[in-house]
Amino acid sequence: MAFFPKILLRSELESYLRNVFTNKELVAAVGGPEAENLFENLLKHLAHPPSFTTVRVNPLSTSIENVKSLLKEEIHKQFPGLNIPILQHPIVPDLLLIPVIGPRGKGIKMTEPVYLSPSFDNVLSGYIFLQNLPSAVVSHVLNPQPGERILDMCAAPGGKTTHIATLMEDQGEVIALDKIASKVEKIKQNASVLKLKCIKAFCFNSTKAVRDQNCPDEQGDGPPFFPESFDRILLDAPCSGMGQRPNMVCPFSLKELTSYQPLQRKLFSAAVELLRPGGTLVYSTCTVTLSENEEQVAWALKTFPCLKLQPQEPHVGGEGMMGAELPPDQLKLLQRFDPSRVEFCSVDTNHCSAQPSDTIPLANKDTIGFFIARFLKAR
Repeated sequence: MAFFPKILLRSELESYLRNVFTNKELVAAVGGPEAENLFENLLKHLAHPPSFTTVRVNPLSTSIENVKSLLKEEIHKQFPGLNIPILQHPIVPDLLLIPVIGPRGKGIKMTEPVYLSPSFDNVLSGYIFLQNLPSAVVSHVLNPQPGERILDMCAAPGGKTTHIATLMEDQGEVIALDKIASKVEKIKQNASVLKLKCIKAFCFNSTKAVRDQNCPDEQGDGPPFFPESFDRILLDAPCSGMGQRPNMVCPFSLKELTSYQPLQRKLFSAAVELLRPGGTLVYSTCTVTLSENEEQVAWALKTFPCLKLQPQEPHVGGEGMMGAELPPDQLKLLQRFDPSRVEFCSVDTNHCSAQPSDTIPLANKDTIGFFIARFLKAR
């Protein structure tokens, strides 16, 4: 009997992460044994997929009810005889939840598919976009409005870019940047499939996105941009990706993992300069480290006095993690999706249908590891 293991890390990396999750602040609050238990729970969860597949609906093209009906037909084709419910998230209304059927923390034989999860490749193109729950929450937290000019600084493959454009009702301007040409083409492709016209994608390094005020305007609406030229900015920063699931093996060295913080700060500095006074900046990552999340917030608040942390809506994740010397009132304004905070359990599809109110809290917790902070730039 083979066992579904916890994620395999290099010893130096596991030691580093253990120190993160057993830091002095956290241990003082919850105790050493509980902190250690949360860390071990995290390692196990990272090797398993979340309990739900999540699908974002494009309401500019169709209705939620129509997509639910079409998805039920598709799931029935793939898994005849199985009753797999489709639930609409009550707080993130353009998101549908589909339970993943499979073992949770059990020993298994690797002789057949371990998890039953429908494949939606090339299914309902233009109507849906596969996107994990925290990534969908980010665009709602940004709260883009029709007619605004918005920058997505690290936009590939375009999931959040297209979501922003959809929430703006395709009215205004969404500038999407990425420094890899093939990824920019993917953004354009996704925008085309979803029939979104307000997105302009450019191949450009966002650390150099601020134009000198004395530079003549010779490049039209492309980068680099003049300071204070965007109403809202999303910085979904390059990161170590330590929150991605499922992940059986992480090949990173400690040096690689800790290399992201300086790059994130360069991007953040550019974002602050490009944001108009009174504008909103949302910073997010798909990792679980303090150095890329709460420590970056502490650095930003000290470095840029013009920035103030703001409440997030919707707020379906947990609060920020202790360890970066942020006070409790600021931690409550942060949103951390932490897989270590949920116990392993099998999803009862019949119970999902009968008691969706009991299912949503599990869907909110059992996600990829993710972090969101929302700032307002003072006038």
